[in-house]
Amino acid sequence: MSEPSGKPVGYKVAYSERVRIELKDLLTRAVARGLGREALEAVKKLDARLHVYPQFGEPLRDLQTAGETLWTGTIPPLVVQYIIDEDKRVVFVVAPLKPLPESGL
Repeated sequence: MSEPSGKPVGYKVAYSERVRIELKDLLTRAVARGLGREALEAVKKLDARLHVYPQFGEPLRDLQTAGETLWTGTIPPLVVQYIIDEDKRVVFVVAPLKPLPESGL
């Protein structure tokens, strides 16, 4: 009998090209406003959370494809909308990350 590893199976996270381009622009603006470190740390935390526990956010609605749900999550100063495909354990980030109002980004 084998022992469970204790390590959860992570999720694959896929970022669309549009998200990647707009994320670079967002980080460039954050640096120009003196908020680069804060924004970069939030991006790193969001990415880590999406790989391990993407259900940290709030579900918005189930999608037409079985097993897929649209979610939104926040790690200040950023908000992300993403799709979780539970059956395939994949997270799709298809909308650009947005700064929270009053964040200065």
